[in-house]
Amino acid sequence: MGRRWVYWSLAGLLLSGSALAQSPAPANKPYLTVGLFFGRIEEGARIFTPVRLLPFGHPEAGTHEFPTLQQLHGTEFPALIWLGNQVGLRLWTTLERYPTQPATDWPYSEFAQPPDSIQLRAATITHLPHSEVPMPGLRAVLYDARHPILFLVDTRMLTLAERGMRASTAMGLDISRADLLRALELASVHATLQGLGAVIFDR
Repeated sequence: MGRRWVYWSLAGLLLSGSALAQSPAPANKPYLTVGLFFGRIEEGARIFTPVRLLPFGHPEAGTHEFPTLQQLHGTEFPALIWLGNQVGLRLWTTLERYPTQPATDWPYSEFAQPPDSIQLRAATITHLPHSEVPMPGLRAVLYDARHPILFLVDTRMLTLAERGMRASTAMGLDISRADLLRALELASVHATLQGLGAVIFDR
């Protein structure tokens, strides 16, 4: 009980953006893009796959295209909750306990953390119709000066045919990292040139 109370106290600091507030990423320190894939478990996909796009040579990446993260760190937790809220997904309970409880440290010193909750209040939010989506299932992307920070992909409502697939995959899509980054780049033209901007694809 005591450890859980400490965790919630620290999470409160994260959400308030007070002691753990993260300043905007300096030009020489890029963001580490993080995302969530939601799939249809009945067709063989994992219903929830969190990924962190680490460099292929990073020890945690294991040369995988989409390294599955084992724990959220720093401001990833509140930032993903905020992005989920923009599309009606309430992610607190899921992210709080899977894969494990979030940590308040930031072990990726070569990268900047996502914006904190206070900074996200100033984000420009752009809503677009589903017909504009550059990749099946892409629901939301957060950018800073059009550089992707966070993304959400949800294929649960799409058929395999709508995804251009014949068989299911763990993430619900059959794409490479290059495919994903290309889609995020295409979506970025709708984000603000300067500062934080979220692009939301409505259903």
